[in-house]
Amino acid sequence: MKPISLDLMTQYHYLSDLKVSKDQSKLFFTETKADMERNDYCQRIQVIDTHTKEQTTWVEWRKRCTSFAVNDGLLLVEQDPEDLTTHTRFVWAEESNKQREAFKLPLDINTIQDFNNQYYLVSATINRRHFNYHHLTLEERLKEEEKKKADEDYLLFDEYPFYFNGAGIINGNRNSLFLVDKKTLEILDLIPPTIDVESFDVDGNEILYSGVDYTEVKGLWSNIWKVNALTLENELLYSEKMLIGRVFYYQHRIIVIGSYGTCIEGKNFYELKAGKMNLLFRNEGSLHNSVGSDCRYGKLKNFYKDSEHVYFMNTVDSRAPIFEFVGTSLEPVLDFEGSCDDLVVCDRGFYVIAMVNQNLQEVFEVSHQQLHALTQINAPLFENHYVAKPERLEFENQDKIVGWVLKPKDYDPTKTYPAILDIHGGPKTAYGEIFYHEMQVWASMGYFVMYCNPHCSDGRGNEFCNYMKHYGVTDYEDIMKFIDTVLELYPAIDSKRLGVTGGSYGGYMTNWIVTHTDRFKAAASQRSVSNRITQMIYSDYGIDTPFEFGVEDVNDCYELFWDRSPIKYINNATTPTLFLQSTNDWRCPMPEAIQMYTVMKCRGVETKLVGFKGENHELSRSGKPTHRLRRLQEITDWMEKHLK
Repeated sequence: MKPISLDLMTQYHYLSDLKVSKDQSKLFFTETKADMERNDYCQRIQVIDTHTKEQTTWVEWRKRCTSFAVNDGLLLVEQDPEDLTTHTRFVWAEESNKQREAFKLPLDINTIQDFNNQYYLVSATINRRHFNYHHLTLEERLKEEEKKKADEDYLLFDEYPFYFNGAGIINGNRNSLFLVDKKTLEILDLIPPTIDVESFDVDGNEILYSGVDYTEVKGLWSNIWKVNALTLENELLYSEKMLIGRVFYYQHRIIVIGSYGTCIEGKNFYELKAGKMNLLFRNEGSLHNSVGSDCRYGKLKNFYKDSEHVYFMNTVDSRAPIFEFVGTSLEPVLDFEGSCDDLVVCDRGFYVIAMVNQNLQEVFEVSHQQLHALTQINAPLFENHYVAKPERLEFENQDKIVGWVLKPKDYDPTKTYPAILDIHGGPKTAYGEIFYHEMQVWASMGYFVMYCNPHCSDGRGNEFCNYMKHYGVTDYEDIMKFIDTVLELYPAIDSKRLGVTGGSYGGYMTNWIVTHTDRFKAAASQRSVSNRITQMIYSDYGIDTPFEFGVEDVNDCYELFWDRSPIKYINNATTPTLFLQSTNDWRCPMPEAIQMYTVMKCRGVETKLVGFKGENHELSRSGKPTHRLRRLQEITDWMEKHLK
């Protein structure tokens, strides 16, 4: 059997953006692969005939394939380098890779859908300082662009948040709503330019939306409005403090998913009626797929709604099943050991993009709760390759803790092997029994690989996650007991050759581990947090942290956050540690790694810091291909140096 090589990921194909044509005869999805020549990714749109199940290419390989299915066909975003203004240009994507001009709008469009026969409903990013940009003449817009260019060397921050991971500088930006006349392309503003829309839905001529109206600081609590598309009048429906995840119509009723508790809790289902929230039922699920993998790319849905049905993805234990909202509960529709990554439902069938049986993504049709593959895009890739199968184990530490072990290629129980512990991000995400490239690479290189879902992981309900104040205590105990359990069950692991790595929360825990034990001989801390106080001040979600922790007084929580900071205990660190951080990571900024690196280096502890220019928090999942390879190579080389 061939090993899973580090660079095999350049041959992976990632599937996303599943959608159905309005006549339900075509199932579209986007296919993405690495473009090594340009050190980027390229995409194409594939189509499956819902009658014959025949698969053909609808749009050939290009840099990006952002598309929207509307009544008149498939709208494809087309780059227009000659236009120097902010705009979105659409072409109609037609059969046999043909495109014809559709229209161009002076908006940075996020979504577009049919509102009725006359109008499109559009969500677009505007800046409140130039909120009427789309109403200017071309000459006026060009003058505005000249002003922007003159100021491009300067940063002006006058509100919070002012940057966001993956989006860069967002000071003044708002997601806003518009109607666009299909014939004249006249743009009608639907809402005030200071509102940042977070979710919206349509019922007849009414548009329901949630979001935050602000000019200085964007708070955690959203309001709910509706706007009448005929009169353009906005009505505030709810303004009490509530964490709102989504609003939508169900049988002409207003349904709200929200919480009056902490950010980390699952959000309950309410009906908003006469200005009051009426609880429909409690929910402790995250209502999205948080089962981790480094083999996804592109737009994936956690929510799907048609004229009659509403579906949610969820995370349950180590799986990502699908549920249907039926008014008084969530009813399971599809559940299996694996991950549903995207879904679409129509009269012709129920379709998903999923990862099952240690394979990469494929498109499946669902029938009687069974998956039937419609594509074989990635299936041939692992033929004659060693793909380690996760061996599940459970143990008790206040609650049941679940973990897995991958055995090394050509495993011989009479020999001893090094092992790598991999810690997931979040912390409210989860590992599952799906393919993880980096882990398979290490297993192919002769390592045992270990990973678990400690307290605060997703899929286990509110109580299991209610340990945010105890970062580094309960979760650390879980991980150490997991290692003890693995070593007892797998005597072929050499306890003196253990490595640890992880990213984001996993990076934080790696930092915590090296400052609290010397049982690991090598560590690789990725996109980490080392100082809870500095992280709270300049991370893109920093001010949310006290609410995640459920602190009683956000103005007096210094001791709690300093106690939960690995940097406080840095003088204990002796483990050779590699730090990897990205320069544009606003979630876990570079100084978090620099603080740890600087002290360890000056104290004579073997350490190294690798920075990735231009990358953000998503480096391991959607960074430039050569950067993703270099990241994994650096970690692997570090482990090879210290564990073999």
